[in-house]
Amino acid sequence: MDIDLDLYRHEIRTSSDPIVRLSAIDVSPESPLRTIVFIHGFGGKAEQWQYQMQKFAMDNRVIAVDMRGHGLSDKPTAGYDMPRIQLDLETVLTQLKVSTPFVLIGHSFGGAIVTEYALNHPENVEKLILIATAGEFKLNPLFKFALNLPASVLRLIGPFTRQWLHAPPHALKPFYLQNLSKWNGWERFAKLQVPTMVIRGHRDIVFDRPSFEKVAKSIPGAEDIDVRASGHMVMLERREAVDRAIASFL
Repeated sequence: MDIDLDLYRHEIRTSSDPIVRLSAIDVSPESPLRTIVFIHGFGGKAEQWQYQMQKFAMDNRVIAVDMRGHGLSDKPTAGYDMPRIQLDLETVLTQLKVSTPFVLIGHSFGGAIVTEYALNHPENVEKLILIATAGEFKLNPLFKFALNLPASVLRLIGPFTRQWLHAPPHALKPFYLQNLSKWNGWERFAKLQVPTMVIRGHRDIVFDRPSFEKVAKSIPGAEDIDVRASGHMVMLERREAVDRAIASFL
């Protein structure tokens, strides 16, 4: 299918004080077989799921969310800890009247977000898919240094990062300090009770290789798909292979 995804955007208020509105893409046929929810990673955006949404929208309801601080969603200075991110996700699903159980897919740190949701609400998740997700998210020293700069400096350099980051530095800093830098998935993965598939790019060097390779081994009964000739953005770089893996798992 060739769908103009922007025609299917919705604005969802997840907080009133301060006002925070998230943007979500929601496409559905008249009688969907299932609902698939896509969550992007640190610095990502909903449109990174464009190929998967196009592929699966003919038979399924597909939803992709710009998380707080990212894409077309509001970018407050606070509220980036995991409990608040979880509440944002729960609010979006409630306001969009998502039927349960649904399929939940996360990329990179989005995999951490969907893991936490699946642990909190296992009855809501039919199947879980983690793409390029690590057990720990240790940034390279240069990026780590940049995120420790004062907020005033981060706002100045924000316009220069828009080509490769879909969230401004002033939002990424608290997201990193309050959430990404603290999350450790090894014990969390072992507690997952839902059918899970892990997809990873064979040439992914964004984080340490063991942080990717150990994920599937840490999840009871998980499928492990190693996609050759691809890196961290595997769902864009090798979309046909990723689509086939998702379709087979479903």
